[in-house]
Amino acid sequence: MKNNDSVPRSSFEEPTNDQPDFSEEHSQAKKKKEKVKSDKKRKKRNLWPIKAFFITFLLALAVNTGSELVLTDSQWWLATILTVVILLLGVIFDIIGTAATACDIGPFHAMASRKIRGGKTAVSLAMKRDIVSSVCCDIVGDICGIVSGVCGAALASEAISGFDFSTVWNVVIKVLIYSAISTLTITFKAIGKNLAVKNANKIILGVAKLLSIFRKEG
Repeated sequence: MKNNDSVPRSSFEEPTNDQPDFSEEHSQAKKKKEKVKSDKKRKKRNLWPIKAFFITFLLALAVNTGSELVLTDSQWWLATILTVVILLLGVIFDIIGTAATACDIGPFHAMASRKIRGGKTAVSLAMKRDIVSSVCCDIVGDICGIVSGVCGAALASEAISGFDFSTVWNVVIKVLIYSAISTLTITFKAIGKNLAVKNANKIILGVAKLLSIFRKEG
């Protein structure tokens, strides 16, 4: 005879998972890592104004000292050349800073993956665009603006030194020279900003290729 007594089978019961669930623990660890990274970035950003202060002070000291030594008892043509060089230097750095702000990082990642020269450096410049813009536009640009004013003063003094002008004419000539330098600086920077926005990636890539000569890309 068949035994009709049936024993409940364990196969009908839902299987239990005895292994611990690490998904929540993994997500918490990931959040902690992200928090640590963000804290490090904040600390670096908080220290940047202090670094900018010392960089600006040292650069201003070096540039102003150099210009004073060059312009002491110099001819008017030397003062003119130095004024033009410093003015153009300020415009060039202003273009680089504006291009760093306006550039698109996507194409640089593709260049870096294909190991194109300057690709990784361009990625670094684009990722640190706030620092690049601050250094180029604020620090170097402002220093060049101040020094070009000092050179303009020397140029004005040389321009009127050989003539016996009245006090009024001395003031007029000085004001005209200062105004010309200021107008040229603002005009060239306006043209440069427009150029930088339209050709941001080309400019940053060109700067990156130049820097890659001195920096080894891994």
